[in-house]
Amino acid sequence: MQKKWFRLDNAGRLYVSIINPMDTTLFRVSATLYDKIDETILEASLKNLIKRFPYFNTHIKKGVFWYYVEESDNVPVPLKERHYPCMNYNIKKKSNFPFRVLYFKNRISVEFTHAITDGTGAFVFLKSLLYEYFRLVGESIRIEGDIAPVDGQAAEEELEDGFSKYYIKKYPAQKRIKKAFHFPYKLLPKGIYSVVTGAIDMDALKETAKSYNTTITEFICAVYFKTILELIEKNGYKKRPVVLNVPVNLRKMYPSNTMRNFFVSVTPVVDPRLGHYSFEEIIKYVKNFMEIQVDKRYINQMISRNVKNERNVFLRAFPVFIKDAIMPWIFHFYGERGFSTGISNVGLVKVPEKMERKIEKFEMYPPPSSGNIIKAAAVGYKDKLYMSFGKLTHEKEVEREFFRNIVEFGIPVEIETNVE
Repeated sequence: MQKKWFRLDNAGRLYVSIINPMDTTLFRVSATLYDKIDETILEASLKNLIKRFPYFNTHIKKGVFWYYVEESDNVPVPLKERHYPCMNYNIKKKSNFPFRVLYFKNRISVEFTHAITDGTGAFVFLKSLLYEYFRLVGESIRIEGDIAPVDGQAAEEELEDGFSKYYIKKYPAQKRIKKAFHFPYKLLPKGIYSVVTGAIDMDALKETAKSYNTTITEFICAVYFKTILELIEKNGYKKRPVVLNVPVNLRKMYPSNTMRNFFVSVTPVVDPRLGHYSFEEIIKYVKNFMEIQVDKRYINQMISRNVKNERNVFLRAFPVFIKDAIMPWIFHFYGERGFSTGISNVGLVKVPEKMERKIEKFEMYPPPSSGNIIKAAAVGYKDKLYMSFGKLTHEKEVEREFFRNIVEFGIPVEIETNVE
């Protein structure tokens, strides 16, 4: 019987070609429970659930012109966590899935390649895995929200390529920043990924953001800008435009429930060569920028640019081994070269009340990147915003100064790290 196969989406085709031991494209979503993980029940939960997500129940295959994913006959098995997050896992290996489930003490983590999904899809999978785990433990919990039960069927829209579906051919291309400021820090050895997480008091954060008439995302972006600009001035770093890569979840703008990637990035810019900026000026700019750019007209322009690049006749004609050679250069020169760092906020994670009593916190780690050696990802849960800085450097000044700035606004923060 012929196996099912799926084309990768527009973003996935790029990510799968740039993978190397340092730029793994892996990002992590995790849940810390109040009780220790029972690995036998976790394994049974994953086995029960995986068929419900046919796009994830696959292996990455190399075609003549593009990579694709093919249905798997195997069953993924959770592994005890032993190494640095988001490292040392080759998703192109024949027997490997495009994700892995890890456990350690009372924490369950799922690491996905960005070639297959984004933060929204990853959290749907993690919450569904947790639901099945608690069900097998003996908890009776009512399904709510986007949790997928194991006996359900994937809807067609979960498998759709949102980029192609909402692509509008007539839109013109968008201009890019040629070269942004980059942190001048020494890289860690391959295989090491440092993560620092701050648990930020949600009520205080909301109140402070409200006092500036901004959203939480706009506020933390403004604080991040403030932090980087202060470090440039303090340390005498060469002044270039500071550009944030901020993903926007397109499911909030288009009627799509796809489990694939469906986001574009907006890129607010503050140029220190033009002079000093007060925080009030920064946050006013960020608010205005987001209100203008997170608009369907501009979003359509970004979707159009990405899909046009993929459908370029010249690029499509190259065999996949040539794409593997040139895509990392294209990604660096036209992508990460124009960004200083990334900051993603997936928003508030909601689960049924009975599950909430069992789960202490959720976290998300951004994918490591040698082009942007520091990135940040945030997720809200209960009364905290868990903001994680993923780093390919030992330098600590960025996250230290960021959280110091947050505290100076009167917002309490608790810090955790995976390194000394």
